[in-house]
Amino acid sequence: MVSGIEAGWMSVVPALVAISLAWSTRDAQIGLFIGVVVAGMVYGALNPASVGVPADLITAGPEILEVAPQGDGDPWSVGLGGVLLGFVFGLKAVPEIIATAPLFGPWYVENVLLAIFAIGGMIGLMIRSGAIQGVLEALSERVDDAADAEKAAFLAGIAVHIDDYFNCLVVGSMMRPLTDRFNVSRAKLAYYVDSAGSPAARLAFYSTWGAAMVGFIGGGLENAASRGSLPAGMSEFVVDGEAVTGAIWPLFFNTLFTGFYSWVALGLAALVAWQIAPNFLEMGEEESRARAGEGVIGEDADPMISEEMDSYQVYEGANPNWVNFAVPILTMIVVGLGAMFWRASPVVYVVGKSGTELLALGSWQLILPPTGPWSFNIGGVRLGVASISALALAFIMYRLQGNVPSLKDGTDATLVGFKGILLAAVILMFASSIQNAVSLLGIGAFITETFGDIPAFIVPVAVFATTSFVSFSDGSSWSTYGIMFPIAIPLAFATGANLPLVLGAVFSGGIFGDHTSPISDTTVLASSTSGSDHMVHVRSQIPYALISAGVAALLFLVLGLVLPESFRVIPY
Repeated sequence: MVSGIEAGWMSVVPALVAISLAWSTRDAQIGLFIGVVVAGMVYGALNPASVGVPADLITAGPEILEVAPQGDGDPWSVGLGGVLLGFVFGLKAVPEIIATAPLFGPWYVENVLLAIFAIGGMIGLMIRSGAIQGVLEALSERVDDAADAEKAAFLAGIAVHIDDYFNCLVVGSMMRPLTDRFNVSRAKLAYYVDSAGSPAARLAFYSTWGAAMVGFIGGGLENAASRGSLPAGMSEFVVDGEAVTGAIWPLFFNTLFTGFYSWVALGLAALVAWQIAPNFLEMGEEESRARAGEGVIGEDADPMISEEMDSYQVYEGANPNWVNFAVPILTMIVVGLGAMFWRASPVVYVVGKSGTELLALGSWQLILPPTGPWSFNIGGVRLGVASISALALAFIMYRLQGNVPSLKDGTDATLVGFKGILLAAVILMFASSIQNAVSLLGIGAFITETFGDIPAFIVPVAVFATTSFVSFSDGSSWSTYGIMFPIAIPLAFATGANLPLVLGAVFSGGIFGDHTSPISDTTVLASSTSGSDHMVHVRSQIPYALISAGVAALLFLVLGLVLPESFRVIPY
């Protein structure tokens, strides 16, 4: 059974291999698959005992490295023979790395995998029943040209910003027929979908993200307290070794102002949509070809949507109506958000400072003393339940209307949708496996050792750059936050850097990777629902992301110089 080790610089090798191959081959599946294989082989080379190398062979030959486990435990020495055999035997670890990836955990299965297929099936039904055709006809009355279509795509993403997965799954599917009609490239649509995904969801403090971010900050404060670096003035933030959730919320609200990458990325996307900022490099090539009527994707492109689904036809007896699109989507929104206020949801209890706090990431309950107690719950957006409810409603509604001629036709349409979204699920599986691998190899310890004492004014920009590197390497903002907050918060206390600015740097760096990495789940979803070639989307989006990151880095550097340690927007 695989367990965490501290692999040093080799912890980033699998992600770098995956990203490099995906970039050079223009095939995300190949890059990700080989990256997972490399992860298993690196793990086996460093920990040959765990992959079945006999004990007497592990130390065979000259000793070439010493490996320590994550957490407590004695390090072990590995000889040349052990490394070579472990490298080969490490293939045995690959299935376990995949099987234990976050994507196969209960939350991900319910809220990502099931949601992907349910929404894919619903898209198939919407195409067949004329629901999407109805949306296209309704929007066409208000959209006169490609510029209007781009604005509509950007605004749709902003409107559906409650959750990044929800945004990516819905907006691309909804807007693709409209942008296709006006010859807007699929890469441009994917850029709008992706830019209004994680960057906007990060600012939605009333969603799943808000409670989760408070939890991540709490973990960092607990780590600082365990190291003895928590300032005396913040002693109420950690009691008996556990973070006090109620005290952390004001600290989190400060980061809404210092999450510079989200604000800049959204602002730049708006400038592009309103034709103020130009189409850079590959985006310019994609848009020039599309505007010339030569296709919204290139001839050699590999769009992340099946050709069968992309060319699926409306039933000739259907009555196209935008209402048939709106009802299932609204159902999904109501059910998904309704879970946030359902008392049966797992909660984080937030009470007065003299009360007891219990932490359960993904939701929270607030009890307001002294005139109450009043209470309400905000739970996680349950995409699985919401999307399956919407799929069932759509199937029944379209069949009763006669827009789907038979049960068999409706089932076939649903299956077309399932097949159309399958590629995204495969890439997500491998992307999640890479994320799992770099965590097992101890990327957090590597970052901690690499960055030692640095001046306080450099801390925010250094934390932003480091977090960006980690999130680009592992493709996940949330896993990066789990790595970086326990590092960045004690670092801020130790150096005297402004805490809200450092927290904003962590949040911003995590969003950068989530927004740009070819192994990011939301980047994959943006490509798939927009029908874009995944690597074309990644390459065409990178210049905009780098501009946003550059502006954010400059802000972190300048404000790191001018803001005193005590500065905060909201008192805490």
